[in-house]
Parts: sequence; structure tokens; C-alpha cells
Amino acid sequence: MVRLGVAPKIAISGVLAVVMGAGASPATAADADGRRMDKIGDSGPTIAPLLKRDILVGADMWDTVPRLMSLTLNFEGIIGIPYADDPDFDVASAAVTAFGGAWNTLSECSSPPTTISHTTAVSPQQYYSVSGVYGEFLDVVQVQTSWPVRPSTLDGTDFKVTLNDGSVAKAVAAMVVPNFEYNERSVLILNGEFGNRFPKSDPRVRYPVKVEVVRDATPLQLVGPRGTLASAVGMSITNDKTPCDDLSSDPAQWPGPRIIAAKMTRMSTLGEDGPAPLKQGMLPNDGISLYGKKEARFRMRMLTVGGAFSPDGIFGLHPGDYRKHFRLVGIEDDGTRVPLTESGKTYFIDGHPIRVEGLADLGVKQDSYDQCYQEDSENQIDVILSGSVKAAERIKILQIPSQGDGYSPLYNDGGPGNNPTPGVRYTAPSPRHSVSIINGLKDPMRVTFRATPRPSLLQR
Repeated sequence: MVRLGVAPKIAISGVLAVVMGAGASPATAADADGRRMDKIGDSGPTIAPLLKRDILVGADMWDTVPRLMSLTLNFEGIIGIPYADDPDFDVASAAVTAFGGAWNTLSECSSPPTTISHTTAVSPQQYYSVSGVYGEFLDVVQVQTSWPVRPSTLDGTDFKVTLNDGSVAKAVAAMVVPNFEYNERSVLILNGEFGNRFPKSDPRVRYPVKVEVVRDATPLQLVGPRGTLASAVGMSITNDKTPCDDLSSDPAQWPGPRIIAAKMTRMSTLGEDGPAPLKQGMLPNDGISLYGKKEARFRMRMLTVGGAFSPDGIFGLHPGDYRKHFRLVGIEDDGTRVPLTESGKTYFIDGHPIRVEGLADLGVKQDSYDQCYQEDSENQIDVILSGSVKAAERIKILQIPSQGDGYSPLYNDGGPGNNPTPGVRYTAPSPRHSVSIINGLKDPMRVTFRATPRPSLLQR
């Protein structure tokens, strides 16, 4: 029986592919400093303590002042579906689709598929392995901060989530995963009972309209320039959208995932690292690793809101997918716009050359990419460019066309996949939209901070 008003996974499928699949066993894997994952009670190993460590290396800031940037309901009900990770795909697919998750059919895989190749739903055990919390049929709310978070202060108890009917929902957990790399950490993932799949026209609809940061035992802190610590207590953000709303005929009004910020910097691998149990098989995925140092001169990093980008809600983006979904626009001194529509083609902006090499911060480099390609399913995607700095500084706009002229929309992890169940409402496609690009070529607006967590954070 499908629960209308429930649905998909935290964007941790790429992470779980490592923690629960290939690489070191989660019971014995250690991070870069040799600290092992904890086993809490009788529920098995969890990497949650590693994610509480205060390590930021070249982490992006998105504004000069600390604030909450966005609040979204990403998807509903597919975090913690029992048997979602069953090795018998017939059992797993029946469990996932019965509770509103999508299950993709595969036609081209060069490696043996896992459940993560088929679905973004996760089991309670998979969820526990990352969060340290056992939960079933949980939803995901995403909050973005303009400065990266201090991980040791991040807990579900930091947040008061108010729904559209005036009720208050509790977050059973809050974490940075899937944004585990040390140069990320400004996307906060909350899990709980936050909404349903009814459209806004239905009086039964439930979705979050406000998130407030409240004081708890370890008040939430954000990290700014030169390691400045700012209290987030008292900050708030509002929302008026649900990703399961009816689609407008105007693509600009679609309520799916979108870009909230973008920044152009010189290419750097600073902070392209993370705890060992998470990075095995997932890193390196930076621009230099994929395209080479000569070609990877610049990085245009986008920050997504409303979930990680996927072509259909399950399959990962490929490094060569720039033309399908993205368009950069340069502006010449006289105002002429120069759209960069193709990767591998040199464009000239006021006579200065620039070329899109492709996408990065997805998965590791491969000879070819197919439906079983595993990427990290998180909220930062890099467009890698080569050429002149004078051209790079003239690139001002990032667009998501979503429809027409060969472009396709993007979905979050609650999307329909390629084999949607009839009658089930999935999350909506990305709207047609654009954002202005921050010029970080001189000041990349990055933060490095390291502190030793309190012992209690590593032992609980």
C-alpha cells in the first residue's frame, strides 16, 4: 500500500555505497587520524562521531555575513524503509515501491549493480550507519547557511521546524552528510516527520514554513573568516513551497531543486578530502583529478537547494552532462551576452578565450560512465574551465534552462526515476532559473578551522 503523503531518501546514496558496500568494512574502517567508527549499543557501527569532528579546510562561504540562506522540504518518507537494502532485489524493490520510493530499471552497467544503483530509498540500518539514529519513514528538510557550520555543535535539537498548519515538528537528527568533504559543510540535513506529498491546493498538505535555530546544550555555531565563530541561535528562515506541488505550465514556476548560489574561483584541491570511511571509492572527484592541472584552471562551484541534482531522481550526473542541464553566460564590456552552451568548445569574451571542460565534484574518473556510476549525491557541483582569467571574470550568470533546446530538468532524490509507479506523486523537476556568479578569483571566500572535539562527542 502506497502512503500518499510520504516518500524518498537523504542524498546519502553515494556515501552509503562506500560505508555499506565497497572498500573497508565499516566495523574496522578508520579516518585519516586513525580514529575508528563507533559502535553504539547493539545497532552496529556508525560514522556519526566522525562527522562531529571540527575540521574545515578551505570550506566555502557564500556571503560576508552569517545567516540562514534557505529552507526546503526535499522529499518525504523514504529514509528508513525496512528491507530497502535487501540483497534480493525483488524484496528490496517491493519494499521501496510499496512506500512511495522509486526503483529504476537498469540496461547498461559495467559493474555489478547494488540497491543504490536502483533507488535512493535507504533502510533503517543504512541510515543508522551514517546518523547514529534509528528511524523509519523519515523526511528530509534542508537548511543552508552562508558560513560553514561547526560540526561538533550540529544536532537535531538546534532546530524548531514549524509546519504550515502551525504545528511544530522535531528533527530526530541533523548532519552534514552527504556534504562530507572538508571544503563544504554549509548544507545541513534534518530528518523527521516534516510533511507529506499532497499539493498546496489540498487542505491536507503539510510542509515546513519556518525553521528557527534555538539554544540547546551545544548551541549551533557557524565559522567565518580567520576562524571567527558566530552563534546561529536566533536565526530563522521561511519557506512557501512544497516539492510535491502541482506543476505549472510555466517551467519557471516548477517547485523542484534549484541553485541558490554560485562562485567562480581559481581551481584548488584545498579541502578535497574527508573521513576515510566516506571517501573510499568516492574521492578524488575534483577538477584536476578528472581533467588535469593544465585544463582545470577555474572552478565555478554551484550550491544547490532542495536536494542533490539528478537527471531523474536516482541516476547520478556524469562529468559530461554539462550540455544537458547547465549554461554559463559571459557578459562583454558593451553588455553583449556570450552563452557557453557546449563543453570542449573555446569561446571568446571580449577576445579572451574560455572553455568548459566538464563537471566535477561528482564521482571518480572513469573511462566511461553508465547507469551504475556512483557520485556523491551532494549539494556542490563544479563546472571546470580552462582559458584566460580575463574571460573567467566576465562569466556572470549560471542558468538552468530545464526545458527546450535540448535541455532537461533536474530532480532531487525524491524524483520519479525511469520506472515510476503509476499513481504515486514524486518530487517536481527543477524550475527554469538563473543566478549571479560571485567573483572569487581574488578572494575565494574560504574558511579553514580545526578544533579538537570534546571527548563526549567521540564516545557517545
